[in-house]
Amino acid sequence: MAILGAQSLTLTDWKKRLAPDGSIDFIVEALMNSNPIMQDIVWKEGNLPTGNRTTVRASIPTPSVRHINRGVERHKSTTRQVQDTCITLEDRSTVDVMAVKLAPDKEQFRRSEDAAFVAGFSDAVAANIFYGDSEDTLDQFNGLSMRYNIVGGKKNEAGYQVVSAGTANAGALNTSAWFVGWGSHATTGIFPKHSQAGLKMRDLGENTVTDADGREYQALTTLFTWDVGMAVQDIRANAAVRNIDCAKLGSLSSADKLKLVEKFIIAKNRVRNIQNRDKKVVLYVPDSVYNFFELYLLDKNNVYVTRQDIMNDVPRLYLSGIEIKKCDAITETETAVATA
Repeated sequence: MAILGAQSLTLTDWKKRLAPDGSIDFIVEALMNSNPIMQDIVWKEGNLPTGNRTTVRASIPTPSVRHINRGVERHKSTTRQVQDTCITLEDRSTVDVMAVKLAPDKEQFRRSEDAAFVAGFSDAVAANIFYGDSEDTLDQFNGLSMRYNIVGGKKNEAGYQVVSAGTANAGALNTSAWFVGWGSHATTGIFPKHSQAGLKMRDLGENTVTDADGREYQALTTLFTWDVGMAVQDIRANAAVRNIDCAKLGSLSSADKLKLVEKFIIAKNRVRNIQNRDKKVVLYVPDSVYNFFELYLLDKNNVYVTRQDIMNDVPRLYLSGIEIKKCDAITETETAVATA
């Protein structure tokens, strides 16, 4: 399997290598500004033209004690293969040539229009990371929710990495929080073998296009394409707290708040080698859970949630040293996840 450099690269690393004319700079900056998760994802070239096949170790051999005049039993490890397929996202930006002529800075005006399309790609990828399910629709790649879709199980099973908040709403008013370990041997974004990482932008120049009524006009067209997928190479690289009732978060007693925070600590401690320098772990949460943690800073029972003040930037929240990031792609209308 090919890896970009010695380790997988984030979009920022990728930008440093591929930006002689500034065009890649624009795409990367627009992606990271539109969705914070884009700052964290590492990218790896897949080993298939359509994505990536990962060999996951299912069990390891257990040695036996050797006695004099007695042999030992032979053992072997077992593995299983997981295949992740990429999808191709595509869209076109069209800007009326008359509007461009009226702009004082024509290039900046066109880029501002293109930035909206870049944000759309960012949102689509982020939504797939959490909720994509290729078994439900071929227009998606497999995300975290379909991989960690049950609460409870044995160690080294996906369900073991899922902790229930214990406050599940009977309706569709639940949400989840995700500890995601990004790394070359953990969770990565992938792109097909022998292709290019990230969103590609191609200037198609001036073209004749049609409006909603079928009338033609001249416009400058930009083509955007992105071959993208995700691979989880270690099922224990991630963990989740699911079945969080959004409606109850604002009315929990002090004791219940502590119980909920303890669920997050349990989930965090199920991430394998969380201190590994080759893996960056981030806790992604929706608005309601981020509000919960920020307000919990002042709770008398709080010993887990901290805040770091940064000069010329907004303060950052941490749970036992893991940064908490708000992610709009996580919905607050999930149905309850079943228990094993």
